[in-house]
Amino acid sequence: MIWMTWRQFRTPALATGTLLLALLGGLALTWSEVTQLARETGYTGCQGDACRSAGEAFLQALQPGWASEFHIAAIGALYLLPALVGIFWGAPLVARELESGTYRMVFSQSVSRGRWLLVKLAAGCGAAALGAGLLSLVLTEWAQPIDGASADRMNPLVFAARGIVPVGYATLAFVVGVATGLLLRRTLAAMAVTLLVVISLQIAAPFVVRPWLAQPVTTVSPLHFDGDFGISMSPDTGRMTVHVEPDRRGDWIVSSTTITSTGAEFTGPADMTQCGPRASGGREACQRWLGEQNLSLKVSYVPGSKFWDLQWREFGVLIALTVALSLFSLWWVRRRLV
Repeated sequence: MIWMTWRQFRTPALATGTLLLALLGGLALTWSEVTQLARETGYTGCQGDACRSAGEAFLQALQPGWASEFHIAAIGALYLLPALVGIFWGAPLVARELESGTYRMVFSQSVSRGRWLLVKLAAGCGAAALGAGLLSLVLTEWAQPIDGASADRMNPLVFAARGIVPVGYATLAFVVGVATGLLLRRTLAAMAVTLLVVISLQIAAPFVVRPWLAQPVTTVSPLHFDGDFGISMSPDTGRMTVHVEPDRRGDWIVSSTTITSTGAEFTGPADMTQCGPRASGGREACQRWLGEQNLSLKVSYVPGSKFWDLQWREFGVLIALTVALSLFSLWWVRRRLV
């Protein structure tokens, strides 16, 4: 049974493995380039405030080289991998046999239905976890200087390409493909639905699931208009919005809102004699007027120190969904498959 599963599974597995090996080879070849640039720019071993300027110099020196290209390619691959695993590994693995009817021959032998599906799930989930885990582990170690200099490891786009979360997405995508193929019994239909489900999960995670798991911290602080800020305003109604970038380096800013003394979001109306296209005092007059409105900045954020805590929480949710969907598939093949 294991040998038969491997024969069905080997072509997409070898193709995906070749892609992963190419990326791992690129990361290995550019590893010394990253560490050398970190030393030359003074980022390695820096302390205190000097690290920010050294980090910026390091990131600028990194941009023209191949290391930056491989970094982007590896992040893209970790986002693409779950879709590939679900479409080309999971969906056809069962749907192809159900569509052709060859599963009846297997069931007529000594192999039980549960064992037939369990071997496929174990082999596919193991291979998906191994591939995603290896690439994510190497990339996480390789990108440590980059993550430290940019302080964006908590950024939703980067977060899902670090640590153990990619393993969870890869295994869940595979089981989604298997379950979809089991229900639809048509390979192309299962591949299309699997792609839609996997993409939906990846989009929903940073907007819905991850903020709920992270339990963001909320702070309110007086707003001073002596730094950088942006204004969007309607010249007809005077409705305005003030945009201020919170200075929380390394944290994930979930939301940032300018509020009034009552706690409501500040929307104006603006004093058109101080702000707007017909104001005579320019930006300075509008800045003074805003400073008189007793505004505050309400920030909801996830501290960068909670990176691994959030990684384990999201990984746990993904594995729980994988196990639940696997159990459902095993129940379906035993009770409903005819």
